[in-house]
Amino acid sequence: MSKIDPEFASEIKKYGARDFSACFNCGNCTAVCGLTDKSVNYPRMFLRYGMLGLQEEILQSKEIWLCYSCGECSETCPRQAGPGDYMAALRRYAIASYEPTGLTKLIFKSNPAFILFTIFLSVLLGFFLFTLKPDHEVSRWLFTIIPYAVIHNIGLIIFGVTGISVIWGLLTMFLKLSKDTVKKDKSKSNFWKSLKEVMNELATMKRYKTCDKEEDSYWQSKPAAVQPWFVHWSIMWGFIGLLVATVLDFMVKDPATDIWWPSRILGTIAGLFLIYGTTLAVTYHMTRVTKAYDKTRLADWMFLFFLWIAGITGFWLEISVAFQADYLTNHIIFLIHTIISMELVLLFAFSKFAHAVYRPLALFFYFKYNKDKN
Repeated sequence: MSKIDPEFASEIKKYGARDFSACFNCGNCTAVCGLTDKSVNYPRMFLRYGMLGLQEEILQSKEIWLCYSCGECSETCPRQAGPGDYMAALRRYAIASYEPTGLTKLIFKSNPAFILFTIFLSVLLGFFLFTLKPDHEVSRWLFTIIPYAVIHNIGLIIFGVTGISVIWGLLTMFLKLSKDTVKKDKSKSNFWKSLKEVMNELATMKRYKTCDKEEDSYWQSKPAAVQPWFVHWSIMWGFIGLLVATVLDFMVKDPATDIWWPSRILGTIAGLFLIYGTTLAVTYHMTRVTKAYDKTRLADWMFLFFLWIAGITGFWLEISVAFQADYLTNHIIFLIHTIISMELVLLFAFSKFAHAVYRPLALFFYFKYNKDKN
């Protein structure tokens, strides 16, 4: 057990938690949560961890990643302690703790620093793109000011640091979760069964669908296509589909040719899902339809905005290719689209986006060591 640290509560508040010290341990939050079970008792247990400052217990837990932030716990909290916001803050804290460079802490805790960092990264990526076309007129002018090798090498270093940070973070999380597991059946069949459960969750959001099932829930009577689980599903698979389509484009063919190429069709479908999901997510946050959307941090807003812009500019370019339009505006849009897409990939290890790899790993540990105990 880690040492008790009363100052830890003020640290977690910097990551978006409310005054969770108002909690008097009534247990309403855990009782109303549809995702808790006999072996994973949250958020009540983690509110106590936060008050006591048990940092290692938090970082070694998979439970903080099993929460989908539906907000039901915050809705029923009699003390307005915001357990849903608290669990989200714990995930941000964990991402920052797993990542080795310290950039994530800066992004989550300081809005001005985050804005400056994203602007700096955008400019740097713009310069790096010109190194891919050194014969372009703008490239030749740029290289008279900053040597080609300097820009190119800095770009490669940034991509390298991002890759190392992702691997480092995953390895750190794996080692910490390993300390918290019950060492029981480690057979291959259990491994593959757990992996199958994880893939099923990613494909169907089965656990997420159990949220907001109460009769008085805001979403209970709403169509599935507008419920939070489907919005989340659309954003996730929209981004993954676009990433796969982009990779296939550059591996197999010239990305500026036939729009009926399979990778182009995949990109179009994925782009529609991405735009649909991000548009609804932004709308829910702006209108604050439920308490789950009542409080949004700048980093989360920027993440959604970048995804939405990437989708819109992608369709602009798709239409330009279809009509063989070669205008200066299209070249500028292409630059914006590529920079934002690259920035999303580079911010993967340093933002909320990192939960895309951390949550599946936590789910794997949950399915392998806990689910069969219920």
